[in-house]
Amino acid sequence: MFKFSKRAASTSQSDFEHGMMHSAANSSQAASDIQRELVRVAFKDTLRATGVPAAWLDCDVHYLQSKHGERVQIQLIVKKWSGLLLAHTLTFQRELAQCLDRYEAHVDHSNHEWVWKFAADCETPFAAMPEPQEWTKKLKTAQAKPADAPMPASHAPKMSSAPSSLSQPREKAFELRDIFSDLTVEQLKSK
Repeated sequence: MFKFSKRAASTSQSDFEHGMMHSAANSSQAASDIQRELVRVAFKDTLRATGVPAAWLDCDVHYLQSKHGERVQIQLIVKKWSGLLLAHTLTFQRELAQCLDRYEAHVDHSNHEWVWKFAADCETPFAAMPEPQEWTKKLKTAQAKPADAPMPASHAPKMSSAPSSLSQPREKAFELRDIFSDLTVEQLKSK
């Protein structure tokens, strides 16, 4: 009366599986696209918040496969040379990570891989590397004086809106090591 074919059943089963795999791949791609766009929005917000000109820096997001699964690589691309920007690269990276944490509190962004690169057309004011003895000289200077650490907020100069006659004496915004930063320990002992 009714004829059921095993072949027909397997065709419908494979169509279902193919549709599921295609749908899963699309949802994974869509999630990656959303994550990529979220990083770009956080990047632009961080640029605005920090005042870094948008023409100086760009951002790319890559998804890399490894034996431990997929990982996110955020590439920050220096498009215009700036000593000020280079001195604050790690701080900018931290600001961007904090911005991502605010947008996605449920995601652990500490596992992201951060890469700083220079654009092919990024020019530098330094045509050549310094002489090898310059590195030794800098190393000796750095070992002779305490590490330059950022001043904690609790030690930062306090600004007051009260008239100067009513305000308390402010802490100095500099330290003696700032004035004598080029001197070595031996030079100080000899004087």
